[in-house]
Amino acid sequence: MTRSILFIAFLMDPARGVSFQAPPRDLNKAVDKRHMTAPAGTEPQASVAPQPIQLPIIDGADIRFARISTADGLSQTKVDRIIQDDQGFMWFGTQYGLNRYDGYNFKIFAHDPGDTNSLSGVYIRALFKDRDGTLWVGCNQFLDKFDPKTETFTRYPVPFVNHISQDSAGMLWLATSTGLYSLDRATGQIRRYSHDPNDLSSISSNVISMSGEDKTGRFWVANAGGLDEFDRRTGKVILHGPLSKHPGAFLFYEDRFGTFWILNASGNQLAVFDRKTNALTYYSLHNETLPATALAIRQSLARNERRRSAHFRPGASEICPLPQSS
Repeated sequence: MTRSILFIAFLMDPARGVSFQAPPRDLNKAVDKRHMTAPAGTEPQASVAPQPIQLPIIDGADIRFARISTADGLSQTKVDRIIQDDQGFMWFGTQYGLNRYDGYNFKIFAHDPGDTNSLSGVYIRALFKDRDGTLWVGCNQFLDKFDPKTETFTRYPVPFVNHISQDSAGMLWLATSTGLYSLDRATGQIRRYSHDPNDLSSISSNVISMSGEDKTGRFWVANAGGLDEFDRRTGKVILHGPLSKHPGAFLFYEDRFGTFWILNASGNQLAVFDRKTNALTYYSLHNETLPATALAIRQSLARNERRRSAHFRPGASEICPLPQSS
């Protein structure tokens, strides 16, 4: 059974834009001179441009849909997370339970207060498949690991996990609203990294939206204070960029060409960050023929890299998180 996702695609060359740093709060006002800053005191300069680059939006004309609803067995209609496991099952995280789908039928995994081997919570906030094929689930309570043989869950005491990533060493990194956590899968050891207002080298905020390692081995943390480059060996921030004032309001994604995308919840929602020059290039996706609309950037960057794409949703007010598994 084929499942289709609506995209409005646009073709673009990220290298053509004029680079500039974090956008001013109001583009009609004078541009301020904020910089990407390193906590040690050095401040790499970022060039600044007064306006974002305009991008066209093109409607897709040959898209087919198949709708899956509660009538088909889905436990709840709001699906926030989707991944596919190594056996081919599709997993849907909803506000009420985890759904496994074989293309025909659903099996629902839900929280059972009397069963410690069930999901720890009701609301599924994160889904991730690690490189060994293990499924990890972030609930509104703790982090859970799924055992496909017994179809049970093991709980880890990390609260409110919003995003899960894995670095090249195999370590799991957990983004939460109470800080950044690392989890050693072999030993079960958990370590927390938090914001310290008296330490400029700590992460900028405890409200973490995501984290991840790029193709060069650098590790990045998106949080309410901005974008931090994080040294996993020392547990310190070595570069900080104040990209957003909204908690958890931006995400990032590195595509197969090495382009590092920034996705903001408000303002100019799409940008490219040049990690060599610390310059940020913003792109405007506003369509003047469709006022009072918003663009929710989601599976396009991860699933459709040949054509840079945006998922168009009229009236949307929030950004949709990027997929959390490759």
